[in-house]
Amino acid sequence: MFTLVLLALADTTVGVVAMRLAASLAARHGAGFAVQHVSGPLSQEGGCVLRLPGEADLAARRAEVEALCRVAMPVGLTSDVMLAAGFVHVEVLKTARLLGPDLLVLGGLDEVERCRRELTGSATKAALVIAAAAPCPVLVVPSNAPMPSVPFQRVLAATDLSFSAEAVLGVAARLAACERASLRAFHALPQPSNQPGHGLERELDRSRDRLAFLARSLPLVSHMDVAAREGDPSVEILKDARESQADLIVLAADRYGQDSLIPGRVLDGARCAVLLVGPQAPAFLAAQPESAVAAEARG
Repeated sequence: MFTLVLLALADTTVGVVAMRLAASLAARHGAGFAVQHVSGPLSQEGGCVLRLPGEADLAARRAEVEALCRVAMPVGLTSDVMLAAGFVHVEVLKTARLLGPDLLVLGGLDEVERCRRELTGSATKAALVIAAAAPCPVLVVPSNAPMPSVPFQRVLAATDLSFSAEAVLGVAARLAACERASLRAFHALPQPSNQPGHGLERELDRSRDRLAFLARSLPLVSHMDVAAREGDPSVEILKDARESQADLIVLAADRYGQDSLIPGRVLDGARCAVLLVGPQAPAFLAAQPESAVAAEARG
């Protein structure tokens, strides 16, 4: 499914899980692997950058990244290491547009992200800014996340059933098929809990039927089920991920229904990796050949 995996990180200490996951995915899919280390300003005052890392600082960062690669990468996998300094979303997007990866992995960006927020006053997460403009899906690995199953075993695709649903489900299904993982298509109804019970049940049934309809043309996976709940979508997505023991959540990057804050809340509360599907995902999806697992099942 992947031909080039690009990992972007800033902190080699908390980025270990992201490195192991990204390298493992590249090795399993026979993909190329590249690592970009983004350094933030060494000093700042108010909204001004006073000093960016110099050559000596960048050389030290390169040594740290190369040491992490030697420890975390599977035998036989090689990587290109690139260095950048500045705002993480600017540097990562420049590299992604230049290299054209089909998976971008983010990890260990907390320190650089804090600096970006202080200097720009933006409350939007860098991961969401990147995913909204990236030429491929973006895999976010929380700094405190445990190492997920390798390969993934349970994928939860959360969708609001809008126009982005097919892209979210399509990316999730292709990845689940390639990883031989189960897929759970999930929808949370953002409705008040005081709705009459029979009316709510009808709405939940419609949501399950809609999910099943959207899944009709997806690549075949080892196991798939559909589920719907009523409640705050960010809470219900995280709750279902924990209860179903999902090791990957797939979610649209821009919004869930009318609420653009939900993807950020899911990122804040996730205990597993989150794959963000941005507006470029349909183009990415159209360029992908049918997975080996799906082709085998259809044949």
